[in-house]
Amino acid sequence: MRKLIVVLTLCVISSLALVAQGTPLPDSTSDSTAQLLQQAHALYERLDLERAVPLLERVLSPGWSFGMTKAQRVDAYAYLGASLALVGSADSAARYFRAALERDPFTDLDPRRFTPGQVAVFRTARRQTFAVGARQVSALRFDPRTEQLSFTVVTTHGATLRVEVRSVDATPGQVLFQGESDGLREIAWNGLMADGRLAPPGRYEVRVDGRSRLLSRSDSTRVYFDVRHELPALEDTLHELLLSELRPERYPPSAATGDLVKGLGIAAGAFVISGALADGDLGSRSSALPATVAATAALSGVVAFVWRRHHAEAPENVLANARRRQERRLTNDAIQRRNNARIAQTILVIAPASGVGP
Repeated sequence: MRKLIVVLTLCVISSLALVAQGTPLPDSTSDSTAQLLQQAHALYERLDLERAVPLLERVLSPGWSFGMTKAQRVDAYAYLGASLALVGSADSAARYFRAALERDPFTDLDPRRFTPGQVAVFRTARRQTFAVGARQVSALRFDPRTEQLSFTVVTTHGATLRVEVRSVDATPGQVLFQGESDGLREIAWNGLMADGRLAPPGRYEVRVDGRSRLLSRSDSTRVYFDVRHELPALEDTLHELLLSELRPERYPPSAATGDLVKGLGIAAGAFVISGALADGDLGSRSSALPATVAATAALSGVVAFVWRRHHAEAPENVLANARRRQERRLTNDAIQRRNNARIAQTILVIAPASGVGP
């Protein structure tokens, strides 16, 4: 009671001082949310709680017609709780502190700016409220070989916590932390997924799940971010050799027929020549040699035909094609090694994303 009287006395003295100094009183009928909060802060700092509290209550009332961000609402709840704690209304103060924590688990009171009594009421509100939070990821570039990305998470009090980073396409994620946690915690990520590979480009989420150790309550949250790869340009490997680029490795069926035709053609030619040039005076010997040539040519054609039908491979072409394929493989292997070296230099470019899925 004595503390309340002292505070009210200070408020009266502060108000009289403001009037004496010609400081204008706030005209809340035309002020926006930001302006009204600024006025409430100024009144709070001067311990003019009689006017600060109504301004904060008006901002938080259902009838407030101006737009308000989440941060502004949390700020109003926190300062209203701090104001009520200062005048001894601990239960009401805790209620507003809890409202602030439910909307932003990162809410806190700096002991250097608030009294021990205010901090004590705030800590009570933290024990009565369970919520988990994760800060939005900042835009940055990092080298996964030497650096890590840090995620900041929080619980309002002691809890069992699980933090996972995963692609929004529901592929298996990477669990970064699983265990007991209380308050703020920095979670490091090296850019790798559960399979040990570098996170491919795309949209990701950090999912935080917690269960209170004090209350029968659970809470979860998630933040989204985009991953892009930055690396030197890669070389294209050479395509597999097409059949049109290779020598034929088998002779066509017409090749055997051609050998037969050649042999028979030579034989026929030998008979024609022998008949045209035959000399009766020379006797039978003049036609014996052409007949032998014709028979030999015909037999060679038949043998060549049979052999080619059973041996259609072209070994010289097979060897030539094998050499070309080996050269192509060696070239592509060298390109792949150079590409792997460039991929190893990949930089991950991180950008925050809106709080939605793909």
